[in-house]
Amino acid sequence: MADARTVVDLINVTASFFKSKGIANTARLDAELLLAQVLGCERIELYVRFDRPVEEPHLSQFRELVRERGRRRPVKQMLGRCEFMSHEFGITPDVLIPRPETETLVAQALTALDDSARTVVDLGTGSGNIAISIALARPNVAVYATDISEPALEVARRNSDRLGVAGRVTLLAGDMFAPLVGRGLDGTVDCVVSNPPYVADSELPGLMPEVAEYEPRGALVSEKDGMGHTLRIIAEAPAMLRGGGLLALETSPHTARGAKAAAEASGAYEDVRTVLDLGKAERVLTARKRA
Repeated sequence: MADARTVVDLINVTASFFKSKGIANTARLDAELLLAQVLGCERIELYVRFDRPVEEPHLSQFRELVRERGRRRPVKQMLGRCEFMSHEFGITPDVLIPRPETETLVAQALTALDDSARTVVDLGTGSGNIAISIALARPNVAVYATDISEPALEVARRNSDRLGVAGRVTLLAGDMFAPLVGRGLDGTVDCVVSNPPYVADSELPGLMPEVAEYEPRGALVSEKDGMGHTLRIIAEAPAMLRGGGLLALETSPHTARGAKAAAEASGAYEDVRTVLDLGKAERVLTARKRA
């Protein structure tokens, strides 16, 4: 990249460099996103300045970002933002990067929330993407969102403030349901939703470096072969849900069937099912508390 100076040259050379580092599918897109970040413009604007030179200090800044990406740091983490449910969320290394698959989870939760719904609980909120998306889509609903990580909650607070739902999303520090004790919510919640950790320790080495090396382990890995958090939520959610209230959990193809079996075996739920994401993977467990 030493001789590359124009926008088009930098993009082409950088895309080739990324491919050499095992970044094949998004090599050119990543190059364009990082260059647009440095130049302070929208990605589409690069197409009208392809032959323009990139001068210092922008050139040095871009090269440093390219080196970081070459070490497989996720682009969205580098940019500090990510789109989810058509809204932009700020992110840091303290939270999982919101993924399109999780939009399937939010869509399932929203189906349970008609005009009579009043309360939702989001466990392990991270960036707040699930809780805030629900609050934006259902203005009549109050959302309680918990996370054991204070740095993650700070990210969620900033997103909640910026997206205008701070008055309806209550962010609480603690482990899963623990911060909700004593708040008068038992047996009243319309929907409990969560994207819990569900990666087994044995799976971690097989994940992409962007995930295994850069995203928070506590938000990824769960004990009991990836099922630990899922089983806890299935066991504890009935005390919080109203009769007919919905439990919606993100799963992986590795955990989906075990989660469904556990919900059925508990006797607390009916209408237990798994829902496929757009990639046809079993992505979400839904179950309604027996009345």
